[in-house]
Amino acid sequence: MSLIRRVARPLIAAPFVFEGVRCFKDPQRSVAAAPKSFAQVEQWLSDAGVPLNAENLVRVTSAVSVAAGALYATNRMPRVAALGLLATTGVGLAGRRKWSELRGEERTQEIQSLLTDLGLLGAVLLATVDREGYPSLGYRVNKAVERGQKAAARKQRELEKMAKNGQRAVEKKLGA
Repeated sequence: MSLIRRVARPLIAAPFVFEGVRCFKDPQRSVAAAPKSFAQVEQWLSDAGVPLNAENLVRVTSAVSVAAGALYATNRMPRVAALGLLATTGVGLAGRRKWSELRGEERTQEIQSLLTDLGLLGAVLLATVDREGYPSLGYRVNKAVERGQKAAARKQRELEKMAKNGQRAVEKKLGA
């Protein structure tokens, strides 16, 4: 792994781990930030028969964020971990205050915070497609198929050559 990745991965993961631990300890803070959204989610969950309330949902999402952040920071299954971080990012973006309610410095801070979160989202999006110099699974499958086709064609030429030589040998014996 390159030095850049060794440094960048923990830096990308750190905010997710920090916020995940914070939300796990105090899920009510997240629920209070967007009560209408969480009420709707609770309704969907109860309609689906899932016994989860908003606070437990926040805790589950926080645990996923912490686990995925730790995996990503330590370079364990980095693409899967990045997908986990990406899935939990939407929850953090949902708890924003409306800009129409804010004025002056508060509004500027909220915009700066939103842009920071969007920057993290961009980093995680890049992380999900980072193959660290290794080709994608589709590319590797295509190359394996090509190698198999070439090997089969080579074997077929060998068998045709052997059949041709065998036919000559039989013709020689019959002709002699």
